[in-house]
Amino acid sequence: MSDFKSEINEIEGIYQIKIDVPFAVKYVCLYLFELEGKKILIDSGLNMGNWKKKLFSAFEQMNISIKDIDYCIISHIHTDHIGLVKILKKKNPELKILMHDITHELLRWQTDNNNLKELEIQARETADQLIKYGMSEEKGNKIIQFFTFWPRFLQYQKPDIEMHDGDTIFDKLKIIWTPGHSFGHICIFYKKKRYLFSGDHILSRITPHIGNFVVPKHLAEEYKDYDFKNILMHYLVSLDKIDNLKPKIIFPGHQEIIYNPHERILEIKEHHKNRLKEISSLIKDNPMTAYRISQIHFGEDLDEMNSYMALSEVLGHLFYLEAEGKVKITERKGKLLYYC
Repeated sequence: MSDFKSEINEIEGIYQIKIDVPFAVKYVCLYLFELEGKKILIDSGLNMGNWKKKLFSAFEQMNISIKDIDYCIISHIHTDHIGLVKILKKKNPELKILMHDITHELLRWQTDNNNLKELEIQARETADQLIKYGMSEEKGNKIIQFFTFWPRFLQYQKPDIEMHDGDTIFDKLKIIWTPGHSFGHICIFYKKKRYLFSGDHILSRITPHIGNFVVPKHLAEEYKDYDFKNILMHYLVSLDKIDNLKPKIIFPGHQEIIYNPHERILEIKEHHKNRLKEISSLIKDNPMTAYRISQIHFGEDLDEMNSYMALSEVLGHLFYLEAEGKVKITERKGKLLYYC
């Protein structure tokens, strides 16, 4: 992790800071630009290894200091996007941190040691359900470790401004709530130039992971009208919200900048449409567990984390089909099998 690479690109006044990570996505991208005389940073990056050093080195290459940055807008809670937020605030107390109220509540909950027991219970309930969908108990227990391990990379930082869907900054940047990849995920739309900062909602080469969320019960009750099961539906609706804005350029949190937003959105929608057809065809008069479906689609030699990602991705599509009344469920030996 010590040999991170970084590069800085300028696209029509938007500075893209790309720093390498040892993940499949290769890079995490932050964006810096000026608006109304204020410098705005999109996301804070990863608090791991040499990442912080590389970020501050990039600032130096741009002849700016963290103290020159006025606002930092967080797209979502995942550690590669929110990881350094507390450190940035500490180095520049005048920096205004902005995040969606859901992201703030999840960050507060996950970083409070008093909630560790509740988090473990939620993780246990999720793992038990995954076992019913066909995952082994051994891998299910590893999933509990996964859910309770990653919050350790987060540090709590209270935002200076909590945001909600439709809020604007300087009447020029519009906040779009786009749940799917993360419950509190937002995109930021620069209305005048029709630029979209998409976080992980829209990527250039892969589709973002769509899966289940582990949320505290009080937050689930607050959003009781939100269907926490049919996440794919929320994601597709969120895609349409973005498409209706007719963005000119999309600046994603990973991979390449997207210069054909409408076409890329159509590609992503087509991908999910095809996946729904593939799963429906696979289980036609052929009941099987969601886990078995995930093995057929993604392979059988995955580690625990990727097994979970594959299973939750398949479940996202099965829950979508279930909501539309297109699949049926039966139970055998404590396992849930889907068919149509």
